[in-house]
Amino acid sequence: MTEKNEDIKNLKERLKKYKKEDLEFNDPHFTQQLHLREGTKKEVINNLLNPKNLVFSYKEKGKYGDTVHCLHFKLSNTRTLRLPVIFDRNNKKGLYMLTYIKRYRSWQNMVRKR
Repeated sequence: MTEKNEDIKNLKERLKKYKKEDLEFNDPHFTQQLHLREGTKKEVINNLLNPKNLVFSYKEKGKYGDTVHCLHFKLSNTRTLRLPVIFDRNNKKGLYMLTYIKRYRSWQNMVRKR
């Protein structure tokens, strides 16, 4: 198994340990983006807590020094859901969702560019 596949496997296991109560949203920004891009919180919660569609991830430095994990979920062959999240923000168990990005492009192209 390659290092990238191992990272995705570890992220999937980590996500499965969270519950709905552990999720926190960056409102009102998150909700505005969710409505603008015609998504639902149910879709977000389902993908995070049942991460079988997680296909790609990378880390970046957040605005306040946090580590942001950009999680990419395959919704179909032409649609990708990107969820930038912060794990255990402020040393409290939880997933903090920064925004909601639904893309109408193949997730394979994003992986190739990285």
